[in-house]
Amino acid sequence: MWPLSASAAEEVAATVVSIDVPADYKWVLLALVGTNQRSTRASHASIAGARASLASMATTRAGVFFANQYLVVGVMQARKKYGVKYPNLYAPPGHKNEEAFNCAQRAHQNTVESQALFLVELVIVGLFYPLFAATCGALYSVGRILYGYGYATKGPDGRLIGSLISHLGDLPLQIAVFKLCYVAFTTW
Repeated sequence: MWPLSASAAEEVAATVVSIDVPADYKWVLLALVGTNQRSTRASHASIAGARASLASMATTRAGVFFANQYLVVGVMQARKKYGVKYPNLYAPPGHKNEEAFNCAQRAHQNTVESQALFLVELVIVGLFYPLFAATCGALYSVGRILYGYGYATKGPDGRLIGSLISHLGDLPLQIAVFKLCYVAFTTW
């Protein structure tokens, strides 16, 4: 029935969820979206200024996006260098540069496979521990770039340093999500 009755409207209003975003959440957004010159002019003292700053940052590129784009460009360059044509995701079996191209492609594909969950964890943990989450975001991004570079230039053995650094970013976030779930189920 439309319009809603008074009791139905009260029920809908009672189910609305409000999330208080901590003042330091801007650092989580920085890990996600980077910063630009205009955001420094916004007044961080007021809510309107903070919203303007966050909206301005949201128009820039994502920190994690930079890592992904670095890997995308690496795959595009490898396609050209090794002669692997679209729509092949990987070099065809027996291709003379099969391993070299596939290493560059796997570096990107592996990042894409883990990125969605990482971003969800980053946003959730950032609501409670913004500086911690932002630090994890920075470690993950730098680690993924080093992972991709090492994998593409040195093969599977070149992944180690980048893998360790990126896991210094994603594993603590996963632990923090479990901690938040525990707190939610035991205290909320």
